[in-house]
Amino acid sequence: MFELFKKRNFSLFWFGEMASVIGDHISLIAFPWLVLQMTDSAALTGLVFAVQGIPRAVLMLAGGALVDRTSPRMVILITNALRMVLVMSLAYMIYIDVAQVTTVFILAFAFGIADAFFYPASISILPSLVTRDELQAGNAVIQTTLHLGMTIGPVLAAFIIAGEVSSISQHGINDNSQNSYDLDRAGLARAFFVDGLTFFLSFLTLLFVQVRPLEDQPDEPSMSLYNEIKTAILWVVSIPAVRLGFLGMAVIHFFFMPMVFVGIPVWAKMRFVEGAYVYGLVTAAFGAGALIGAISSAYVSSPGDKKLVPYMFWAYVFSGSTLGLIIIYDAYWWAMALFFISGVFEAFFYVHFTTWLQKLTPEHLLGRVMSVLMLMSMGLLPIADAIMGFAIDFSLEITMLASAALLMVFCTIVALNPQSRSLTPDQRMGG
Repeated sequence: MFELFKKRNFSLFWFGEMASVIGDHISLIAFPWLVLQMTDSAALTGLVFAVQGIPRAVLMLAGGALVDRTSPRMVILITNALRMVLVMSLAYMIYIDVAQVTTVFILAFAFGIADAFFYPASISILPSLVTRDELQAGNAVIQTTLHLGMTIGPVLAAFIIAGEVSSISQHGINDNSQNSYDLDRAGLARAFFVDGLTFFLSFLTLLFVQVRPLEDQPDEPSMSLYNEIKTAILWVVSIPAVRLGFLGMAVIHFFFMPMVFVGIPVWAKMRFVEGAYVYGLVTAAFGAGALIGAISSAYVSSPGDKKLVPYMFWAYVFSGSTLGLIIIYDAYWWAMALFFISGVFEAFFYVHFTTWLQKLTPEHLLGRVMSVLMLMSMGLLPIADAIMGFAIDFSLEITMLASAALLMVFCTIVALNPQSRSLTPDQRMGG
């Protein structure tokens, strides 16, 4: 996969992505910690993610259609510039101590609008940078980059945010004149400022990237935006393995990922004195495992087109089990070990699933199909965060154990379903 770095366009794109994902995973730690420290409420932490997710979910399919009509590169440039302004604004408001929960909600909503167009573009640009035969290696590099950022970013975030706490506590940990948010405010401002700088670097490098036009552009009458989106959805549901794969993505992101973004920080805060450090370490362990999984996906072949979806869901059975196992035994090293293994499986199968889907999808539908994938995963996540946030406020233990049980049962059913191996279009579903 390292041969791809000899290509100037790919190398420039990779550099910008590397900077951006490190910043993204700093803010993924900083954002829930900001809301938790301001409100001490898991429900509000989940709700602010939902406010970000509503415009993202509503507009994501339109975002995919826009990518197909225009250019993934142009869409990424515009949305990165917008997101840089939003993150820098939040950093400045936290620094001068004028940020309010209402302000965070407004910025989260605006960020969600930009995300709705960024995510379909980011997953659709690779086929215009590399050849079809290089897709697997390209996806492996991108996922390796993502999970390297997931490993580095949380550790940096833990030191950037919690470093201020450590210096103050040395002078008097029993000083009650400042609340938790006051103690972390300077570190949170620094974290969001660093994230803004990474958006700027990504924007700058992408200015020098050239992309090829996609080849598969059939002669077809112009359609309305609604019909363009409908065409992509009908293609997805017409192939049983794709249909089940997308449904499974929705379920794993609804019940597993909210536990990472909302459940784990609450778990860390409830059970450990230095909650930010523990949350950062557990998230970094997941990233380290995912990094290994992404690298190995470039050298270890896919199980095969018909076995990929079943094997992927057997791996998700394990991921679901981790939520229950860390409740039963809550040592932080145990959580790190479980999430490390889960990260290996997640990244390995995601690379192969994405490559499989990019090869299977007609190129003129690529932006829209990828936007459906993003909707079924990232689009639903903030809504799940809000629902799970309220459930966690009721009982962290019951919510995580119930999520573990549901995931294990559902993923086993999908893995055993014969349709998860079928690539024959179902004409009744619009194929």
